Amino acid sequence: MQATLKILIVASAYGVDFVQKQGHAAVLPLAAGAGADGLEVRRELCTGSDAEIALQLASLKDAMGAHGLQAVYSAPESLFRQNGDLDLALLTARLHEATILGAATLKLQMHDYAGGVDTAALQHALSQSAVTLLLENGQQKTGSRISEFSSFFSICAAHSPVIPVAMTFDIGNWSWAGEDAVTAAQVLASHVRYIHCKDVRGSGMRRFAVAPGEGSIDWRACLARLPGDAPRAIEYPLPADPATQIHHARQLRSAPASHSHGARTCR
Repeated sequence: MQATLKILIVASAYGVDFVQKQGHAAVLPLAAGAGADGLEVRRELCTGSDAEIALQLASLKDAMGAHGLQAVYSAPESLFRQNGDLDLALLTARLHEATILGAATLKLQMHDYAGGVDTAALQHALSQSAVTLLLENGQQKTGSRISEFSSFFSICAAHSPVIPVAMTFDIGNWSWAGEDAVTAAQVLASHVRYIHCKDVRGSGMRRFAVAPGEGSIDWRACLARLPGDAPRAIEYPLPADPATQIHHARQLRSAPASHSHGARTCR
């Protein structure tokens, strides 16, 4: 396992209610104490107006630096509008917020993807920011299937100059789409730059995230096929015990991975 492999914790792993009430800053010492390298900041857990959220992100940047933590910025919206067009205004706004936070990457969803992309417009929008866009396989009816991501990245790869967009691979979310996570890892590995790690238990509306090894997904087989240098994030409820949190971070860091390297841009 590479010594440089980064482990992050998604803020919601500490409880949605807790983070919404106490703020992301409250979980920073917990993440640092668990041995994590960074925290995924979730916009939906921030409160207030856009201007108030921007102030929170600026303050959080300093606090994360003080704890030696890197930031990934996650927003719940999709890159696409309901009609399938790019939501360029939203993309620009979220890229700006990621910059305020000091995050190198912005994670968005891909639901409402209709099979086409205005690549020139997307490339121009992304060229105005140093932040890299990551699209995640979600739990919606669209933007959650292997074929959709293959299509999107194929379209982007045909554009010149290269479009700085890659993938957040959520191991557990493929269950909501009825897709096989190991197959997805095999097909999409070359586009992956960031990995959400969780297992899944249950089915239908009673499906929920659990720690790797406690559900039905062969998560180790997924990691073995995904880029070895892609940061891994804990995205399941963490136990309150600090020693147990350390164990979870170490387990994820030590799991075998592919020797290949993740995408830096769409290619």
